[in-house]
Amino acid sequence: MISRAEEVMGTVVSFLIDPGPLDEYQVETAIGHACRELHELDDRFSLWKPDSELSRWRDGLISTPSSLMDEVIELCAGAYDVTHGLFDAWALPGGFDPTGLVKGWAAERALDHLARAGVAGALVNAGGDICVLPGRSYEVGIRHPFEPDAMCGVVTVTGAVATSGVYERGAHLVHPFAGPLAGVAATVVGDSLVLCDILATALVVGGAEVLYVIEGLADYEGFFVDPGGSMYASQSMRFSND
Repeated sequence: MISRAEEVMGTVVSFLIDPGPLDEYQVETAIGHACRELHELDDRFSLWKPDSELSRWRDGLISTPSSLMDEVIELCAGAYDVTHGLFDAWALPGGFDPTGLVKGWAAERALDHLARAGVAGALVNAGGDICVLPGRSYEVGIRHPFEPDAMCGVVTVTGAVATSGVYERGAHLVHPFAGPLAGVAATVVGDSLVLCDILATALVVGGAEVLYVIEGLADYEGFFVDPGGSMYASQSMRFSND
């Protein structure tokens, strides 16, 4: 196994790779391409860089978005639809904010670089949002929001897992219908990290309403922890340490 970490997009992105037939130079080259794209996407979609495309779009300085920006806008519109408006990239103060899905989207694009290079197996961990190449399973522990040294459980990941919450960064999520947030933390396991990211964010906002959405999606399961510490999960949610 080859591992490497890179600080980008306001977090640490780590790689765990089974090189298979590739030599170390080929793997390091593939990781370099993946990291380069992550940095380029950070430069494009950062809210903290005034010259990023996202910042200039929000400030009205761009009339025609790039194809990548168009793709993210379409993903956010789809996220709004699938969550019945509980994931709303247009609801936060300051204008359009796609950061609830950009990190997972970027991680999947990084994983694509490794897949195209021909590695036997790979895991990309973008600050706790994880995607893996098909064919392998990984056991991932989910931190308890109120007990830093404890876990809610261990989940088996064959595609992706995403966690969202307000227990570390504070109240950075907003209920689009002005209600209270249902959860302090939520986790979703499924095939696509983008969709897991969307659903985990929406679970923190909408709670049980979003669990009903997840129940209707094949191969997706999730849970959330409410402000009182109670856990609620979709019907088929399983922890591998039970």
